[in-house]
Amino acid sequence: MKQKKNIEFFNRDLLAKYICDEASPVEKSEVEAWLDQSVENREELEQNRKMLDAIDTFYKKERFDSVAAFKNVKAKMNPSKMKIIHRNPIRKEVITRFYKYAAVIIFAVFLASAGFYIGLKNHSTEVYSEIISTPSQVINEFTLPDGSVVALNSNSKLVFPKQFKGDTREVTIEGEAFFDVKPNPEKPFIINAGNARVKVVGTSFNVSAYPETEKVEVVVKTGKVQVINKSADELSAEAQIYLTPGEKGTLLNKSSNPQKSENTDPNYLAWKTHDLVFAEVPLNEVFKCLEKTYHVNIEVLEPELYNLKLNAQFDKKPIDFILNVVSLTFNLELSVNNELYTFSNHKNN
Repeated sequence: MKQKKNIEFFNRDLLAKYICDEASPVEKSEVEAWLDQSVENREELEQNRKMLDAIDTFYKKERFDSVAAFKNVKAKMNPSKMKIIHRNPIRKEVITRFYKYAAVIIFAVFLASAGFYIGLKNHSTEVYSEIISTPSQVINEFTLPDGSVVALNSNSKLVFPKQFKGDTREVTIEGEAFFDVKPNPEKPFIINAGNARVKVVGTSFNVSAYPETEKVEVVVKTGKVQVINKSADELSAEAQIYLTPGEKGTLLNKSSNPQKSENTDPNYLAWKTHDLVFAEVPLNEVFKCLEKTYHVNIEVLEPELYNLKLNAQFDKKPIDFILNVVSLTFNLELSVNNELYTFSNHKNN
């Protein structure tokens, strides 16, 4: 009976921490001293360890509420919460029932305590960081905790954990970014972008997910990328596509299925590289590309000028150089006023 009392009143929180490898060196010494007291104590520990292995498996299935468990532990370990009624002490059935309930409470406290520590270990609150670019700023290179490198276009935001934990490396993007993912077959890289989930192992690709466009576009440069519709059944074939180099995936936020096509835009990375290629491209499309790449405003005084087609290639040239080439190519007048570039025919001056 003395040994049973020793087991019954040992610090259950401390025992749970010991099993979960969360105890301090001093606490470990206290538990190990208790274990040395008897074979029964060691057997008790092993039984509880086996029980906690099963509990650990359960909590890893994302069904553990650490807040509720903590409240449960706190309530059951507060003596004021336990009401013991001493009536009819002669009646053996009442006494027996009390001890049965007491045993259940002690067991429940142990379970909740262990669950609390296991839950905190498996579901600890993530600490997140974010990088944000201004409407006229491009962040050309940022290294994530796993060694992957990301470039962020203007007016974009990337949210990521300070440390990647678990079986995946997961980030969220609003806006546009180019990812060069460090390979890790055991830990896929996942980007949440609007209504899409982009999953890779190691590759490079561009993701555009500006909220105002109501669509997500993924263009693959190297490797292989999976694009999944988060709002649909992710296991269905229609809800996912695989992209290889030169392919583009498009997912409308109001649509159920991502669509795959060939990428026909050679300038999809111009915002990052400032390398531009125009082959018989109308000036209205040229100017849209330049506005996005250099964060300027371009207008024409005669709408028909938008139909002129440009053949040119620019490698990391400044915007003034490019627009002067356009002006000379089509014999147009170019004026600049507070970063607003205006084209017009010479005959109007």
